[in-house]
Amino acid sequence: MTREEIKQLAGSGLERQKESLTLLSEQLGEDFIDAVELVVRSNKVVTTGLGKSGFVAKKMSATLTSVHVQSMYLHPVDALHGDLGVMASGDVLVAFSKSGETPEVVALVALAQEMRVNVISITNRFGTTLATRSDIALTAPITSELDQHDLLPTASTTQSMILADLICVCVAQMQGGMVEKLRLTHPRGSIGAALLRSIDEIMHSGNSIPRLGGQATVSDAIRVLNTTALGIICVMGPDNRLNGVITDGDVRRFAGSGLDAHVVLVADVMTRKPITVLPSQSLHSALQIMENRERQIAVVPVVDEIGKCVGVVRVHDIVRAQL
Repeated sequence: MTREEIKQLAGSGLERQKESLTLLSEQLGEDFIDAVELVVRSNKVVTTGLGKSGFVAKKMSATLTSVHVQSMYLHPVDALHGDLGVMASGDVLVAFSKSGETPEVVALVALAQEMRVNVISITNRFGTTLATRSDIALTAPITSELDQHDLLPTASTTQSMILADLICVCVAQMQGGMVEKLRLTHPRGSIGAALLRSIDEIMHSGNSIPRLGGQATVSDAIRVLNTTALGIICVMGPDNRLNGVITDGDVRRFAGSGLDAHVVLVADVMTRKPITVLPSQSLHSALQIMENRERQIAVVPVVDEIGKCVGVVRVHDIVRAQL
């Protein structure tokens, strides 16, 4: 294949995945809501699937476990050879199968219902044997797999994973306390860093804070911005209370005004009520404040409970700390 043919093949695969996602969005309805509520009420969530569907089932179980929902993966073959005992009445079995006809999974579902275990099936086709034997049958439809021969499990596993993830997100939201649960279950890695570390651990503080008084000129601000390279200046009063900030963006806008930077005061061009964060806030919460807005903020002042500026922090500092 030529490089152009490789690009075209990938592009056509993406188009098929987009079409499948549209189908999934259109068919989400009452059954999906019923499935979420059933998982919330369950004693334990057991997931199962064979082959590639098994990997999706394992991922769903792991996601639920991370938000303190009792869950485990059960291999359908092992279940038929003694491991069925891990399930009990009041549990929910979530069964994954692309075709909805996988013999081992269908057999497991029949046994689960004998044990009064509720069954949610996730398949990629409508009207399958697995669907008809389930209490709730969800479909993650696809137009085709991503390869030209419609054989390699790709779009089907992606769709099933998305549907499973949507269930997990809704369950976590309904139960509440998701951030605290993730903080406890992820003490290491980027999630742990984001939730366990606080802004005062990484902020630029003390003499590293770019600062000026309100009577300084814009020319002074340009000099400080160039020497500190943090993209912000905290304009403070004598008691270190934050009166405002001036940023690289403010200076760029001032440059187009035609006014004299040696005459105009910082107090006349600064942002008087800037977005701030507390030193005790987690990296995650600070990042949310900076990014979840119409215009994202690259750097913010850190202010304590009585309004004194104790530091500045950049998005870059937070991302680097998480890594």
